[in-house]
Amino acid sequence: MLEWFFGPEVREKRGVLRQNVVANIIDGGMYAFGISFVAIQTVIPVMVKHISGSDFAVGLVPVLWAAGFNFPQIFIANHAQRFPYKMRLFLRVALVQRVPWLMLALLSFFMLGRLSPTTGTLLFFFLFTLAAITGSLCFPIWFDMIAKLTPVDLRGRLFAARNLLGGILGVFAGMVVGWALVEIEYPLSYGVLFTLAVLFMVVSYWALTRLSEEVASPVAEEVHILEYYRNLPRILKGQKNFRNFLISDALLLAATMASAFYAVHAIQKFALSDSSAGLFTVMIMFSTIVGNMFFGYIADRYGHKVNLVLAAASTALSCFAALLAPDQGLYLIVFVGLAFQIGLSGISRLSIVAELCSEEERPTYVALTNLVTSPFILFGLVAAGIAGQFGYDAVFLIAGLLAVASALWMAIRVEEPRKIVRRPIVQSAQYE
Repeated sequence: MLEWFFGPEVREKRGVLRQNVVANIIDGGMYAFGISFVAIQTVIPVMVKHISGSDFAVGLVPVLWAAGFNFPQIFIANHAQRFPYKMRLFLRVALVQRVPWLMLALLSFFMLGRLSPTTGTLLFFFLFTLAAITGSLCFPIWFDMIAKLTPVDLRGRLFAARNLLGGILGVFAGMVVGWALVEIEYPLSYGVLFTLAVLFMVVSYWALTRLSEEVASPVAEEVHILEYYRNLPRILKGQKNFRNFLISDALLLAATMASAFYAVHAIQKFALSDSSAGLFTVMIMFSTIVGNMFFGYIADRYGHKVNLVLAAASTALSCFAALLAPDQGLYLIVFVGLAFQIGLSGISRLSIVAELCSEEERPTYVALTNLVTSPFILFGLVAAGIAGQFGYDAVFLIAGLLAVASALWMAIRVEEPRKIVRRPIVQSAQYE
């Protein structure tokens, strides 16, 4: 199976490369499996609506996640890129990353049923944002490790394989979600789901401990922290192609403001029960399986730009399907498009960044990308106001137009980096 998916590159290099590929796939699959029980696109918005009864609170879900996950990265990037070996630092931060999810399980089991809606919502968002922040501190180190341990022409298929395994397992998770929300009383149902999430996150952590980092990374020149931050605007000014990528990325992030409302909109429009979130999760996972059989190959064969154009187009598909779908069956197209966007962006959004910069600057470019574009997720707050004033259809229309703009900007203004500079096949990997 491994050789069929990756081809002769892995078959002919069976040592450390094969071990790291397997460990990375298990990590990605198990983490995705765990997070599927508390999917941010389906389960969390329904839970927040249940706790608070507020559309504004639902709109805060993607905003708080994006802000917490993206802004803090820049504070660790300068520190991380001075380590020739990052494994020890990475494992420590990855362990801390899993703690807030356990705290959310405890909140659901022991506190939500006894708290007022306001207090329950505030406590939930505090822990949810903490989960995003700890994930943010881990992310630049994790991505740098993946880029270091994986040849450039295998990265697309590696991310696709991680997503594919997560999607297969996520179908089962979606079924469990549907069962739990029907058969287990609120809020214990969500406590069970968060507990399952934590258990499989622990399995993914075990897989991370199996990674082997044998060769030192190039180390960036040490600079004072103030000088480091002063250099960031110079990168944006001097790197036109990177800047154009950021514009398209910002437009796409703004368009994702619609994603928090898909499940809630469907439940209200078609008079469905909360357990429908399980069906929506199954559809997302099934679409993830289908899509990732192709997305990784496309990225490795043709570059990541084409995947990012498809990601924006998939977002537009979701928005316009949400506007026009006349029944629950056709509305599922919304979640197909959402799954494709998540899969395509997960494979290619930061992989293209790794090809736009030097090896030692990877943590900075990754963190800078998320720092610059993440404020556009604040459109989620605007979307909540629009939804309250004009209804969900207005949100979907605006988001769809932003997604179309993102696709056009990426297609026309961003040059595929592999066509600008011919990079060696094993760029950023430790294998010959």
